[in-house]
Amino acid sequence: MKLSFISSTAIQNAMRQTIRQAQNEMTSASTEATTGVYADIGVALGSNTSLSVNLTREVSRIDSILSSNSIANQRMTSSQTALSGMGTQAQKLMDQLVALRGNTDGSSVALSQSTATAALSSVIASANTMVNGEYLFAGTNTDVQPMTDYSATANAQIQTALSQYATSNGTTVDKLTADQVKDFITTTVEPMFTSDSAWANWSSASDQNMTSRISNSEVVETSTNSNASGMRYLALAASVTNALMGTTPALNSDALNAVTDQAISYARQAVDGLNNQASQLGLSQSRLSDANTALNAQKTILNTSIGDLTGVDPYEASTKVNSLETQLETAYTIVSKIQQLSLVNYL
Repeated sequence: MKLSFISSTAIQNAMRQTIRQAQNEMTSASTEATTGVYADIGVALGSNTSLSVNLTREVSRIDSILSSNSIANQRMTSSQTALSGMGTQAQKLMDQLVALRGNTDGSSVALSQSTATAALSSVIASANTMVNGEYLFAGTNTDVQPMTDYSATANAQIQTALSQYATSNGTTVDKLTADQVKDFITTTVEPMFTSDSAWANWSSASDQNMTSRISNSEVVETSTNSNASGMRYLALAASVTNALMGTTPALNSDALNAVTDQAISYARQAVDGLNNQASQLGLSQSRLSDANTALNAQKTILNTSIGDLTGVDPYEASTKVNSLETQLETAYTIVSKIQQLSLVNYL
């Protein structure tokens, strides 16, 4: 009878190989049980790996758009808040001017001028609002402060022009008629604010607004600027009130009422203009909200598809981990027993 012998070293080495293999499998199984996806997607999916990569890339692109939309929405929300404040100031000025109509006593005129000054200062401060280091009302010139308080110079220019207008008509300021004052305001003062070249003294903003791609196919304006009519007409209403109600010599009562009527008209146009700016931003916000809803729906579908491709059963993975733990413990025990074998114990 022929006997063959098996070396204990060979058995020990074989068990070590089994332990290494089990450890590697346990690492993968633990990862799968924790993450819910294959530990090595390339090995698991084979030729379908490219599909998984493309789907993941599309999800990343959607996340990028959603992040950009969040910034754009913050900019528009802050702009809406500022425009609301401007509209309130314009309405206060208009209400005060309406109350002044037909009243020419000094205290009422002074109150109207004070209201005009406060409204203009508030609007300029709101127009220079910054969010995330960018000016909201600067158009695309986001690093340039959009508005400058040019009121003192403008008021002086208006009063000088009025004196020249009266002289050219062979009269004095205090003897100008209501029709003459209205003509002066519409032909001389109004262009100081409606002309782009003249308005450049007040505003350094760009006429072009910020735009954002809110989806694959939609690009919308997500800002506004201080060159819009609302801010121009509010500055015009305030300047007409301050410059022409404070002339020396003072305008007569009919002429003063003409100034009030024009200032009321400009204040009303300011309110309408500011509301229009807010409405335009509101439309953009609505489109952005709809785009976000669609993008999130697409993201959900894509994530479901990725899950179907790369997902594993976490319970199965956990069971495999437990099985491998038992296998490793058994292997460690066997190796330990083999290492304890010695001929000395049998001699």
